[in-house]
Amino acid sequence: MPDVGDIEYKYRRTYIAVNPNPGAGPLTWRVASPQEIGAPGGGGGGTGGGVAYDFDGVPPINIDMKPGAGTGGRTIVETSMDMKQLDDRTT
Repeated sequence: MPDVGDIEYKYRRTYIAVNPNPGAGPLTWRVASPQEIGAPGGGGGGTGGGVAYDFDGVPPINIDMKPGAGTGGRTIVETSMDMKQLDDRTT
C-alpha cells in the first residue's frame, strides 16, 4: 500500500499519492504534484512557492494558459480543438 507523498510514473505522467480527508477516506492518486502536499485537503493552492507547469498542445489541440487569473492566483488552463488545423483528407 502506498504512503502519502509516494510518486509513481506511469503512462508518461507523474502521479502522487494524497489523502484529501484522512479521517474518512483512503489514499487517491493525483496527476502531477500539487504545490503543497501538506496543505489542507491534500495539497494545492499554497503561497510557499510551487511548481511552474507548461501545457503544450499538438494541432488540432490548442492550449491557452492564463497565469494568476484563477481563484487565489491559480493558473487557468483552457483546452480546445480546432479541426480546421488538420490536413484535408479528401485529396
